[in-house]
Amino acid sequence: MNKALMSNHIWSIVSKRESLWVEWVYSYRLKGKSFWMCKTPSNCCWSWRKLAQLRPLIRNHIWSEVGNGIKTSAWFDYWCDIGLLGNFISPRNISDADFMMDDNVANIYSNGSWSWPMAWRDLFPVLIQLDQLHLDPSKPDRLLWRDGTDKSEFSSSGVWHSIRHKDPEVNWCNIVWFSQCIPRHAFMMWLVMKGKLLTQDKILNWELSRRKNMNMMCCLLCYKNFDSHAHLFFECEFSSQVWLLIRNKAGMNTVRPIWADIVDWLLARARSKAAGFFVAKIMVAAALYFVWQERNARLFKNQLRPPEKIGEIILSTVRYKLMGAKLKTTARVRILLEDWEIHKGNVDDDGG
Repeated sequence: MNKALMSNHIWSIVSKRESLWVEWVYSYRLKGKSFWMCKTPSNCCWSWRKLAQLRPLIRNHIWSEVGNGIKTSAWFDYWCDIGLLGNFISPRNISDADFMMDDNVANIYSNGSWSWPMAWRDLFPVLIQLDQLHLDPSKPDRLLWRDGTDKSEFSSSGVWHSIRHKDPEVNWCNIVWFSQCIPRHAFMMWLVMKGKLLTQDKILNWELSRRKNMNMMCCLLCYKNFDSHAHLFFECEFSSQVWLLIRNKAGMNTVRPIWADIVDWLLARARSKAAGFFVAKIMVAAALYFVWQERNARLFKNQLRPPEKIGEIILSTVRYKLMGAKLKTTARVRILLEDWEIHKGNVDDDGG
């Protein structure tokens, strides 16, 4: 996000935004050179060094839509599909052809055709592709943000989407992150799905010297097995009791207290928009959250609560969430809310 916000300054420079700072940069930093090509002095300030370090990251995304060609560098801006001309035309070739390094596109275009030497067509055959491109003297150049083949107006959010790390969307995305979820519960469920909770088996894998003390790996809820993701959700005798106490309220009365079975049940309905499935997702996430909370309370605070109390807290949390949720007014929703002892007046008549 910091890089996306810093790119606003680079955009101001390359678009030559009207500001005193931009004028200062061109007068004292660039001194007639392209921002993309200027060297970073060893004694420059920290802020300028950071901007310069961002150049390789965002340069390929800045595209000039050429009109009259006046504001677009002929050699160092992206303005045609063949890429940067400066990548394959050397400074010596440019000077030998009586061009300047600071030439804009308009400087290399004259009388409806490109002004470079005919010999360049043999040296750089790719230039032939530009014969179909013509300048429009009545239209100014315009800078755009390019992401792949898409071009749009510049925005920090657009930069963030372009430069952030992307992984393929996982099939369980919709059962973790969804509209009206409880954020802290969704975050906990995301950690469980990724297998990232610091159960003691994971910690001991980091600290091999502690392997001798195997009691440290004992589950703090049932004291009958090792502390791990698979055991805690919900094969542990304690957490299994919690699951059996709450599952009927979410229509999951046939789902065994095994995490893989619970996930499979949710995935089979991942595209469902039914209110009952919304309740199931809320309840599963709440169950993970409060079981983990109970485990940590026993580890760090020596506080113990019975499974009945945890089940009661989970059901109460889901009920309060349903009281404030925006749900469409349908007969099924009314029946569902009545089952949770929620008056139908809490339903949003406009839907949601």
